[in-house]
Amino acid sequence: MNTSDDRFDHAMRDLHAQAVSQVSSATRARLRVARHAAARPTGEREPRRGFTWVLGSGLAAVFAVAIGLQLRPAQAPTPAASAPPLVATTGTPANATSFDADTAIAALDENPDLYLWLASNDDAVPSLEP
Repeated sequence: MNTSDDRFDHAMRDLHAQAVSQVSSATRARLRVARHAAARPTGEREPRRGFTWVLGSGLAAVFAVAIGLQLRPAQAPTPAASAPPLVATTGTPANATSFDADTAIAALDENPDLYLWLASNDDAVPSLEP
């Protein structure tokens, strides 16, 4: 063996012995009781410990499911008899977003209130005259 390792080991053992000799007897007694309690088999220490973990985990799961079910959006019943019939479509769908100039101009012509509103806001437009 290496002599430096042996010297280090001996020095550490001396320090440990010195530290143990300075510990009070009451502290040593508490440590001894704790060491013996830790050395006992787990079945003797707390016989219901496994049951409490199962019970606690089960209750947590039940509460999580209950909260999740309450937060779920309500689903309206859909009667099968009132479902609209399916219609075969050809070409572009009805909700296609394409611009039709004729329809856009016709929409402006159909609503004369737009022009009245524009005429009433003449004071909102800044004038260029000084």
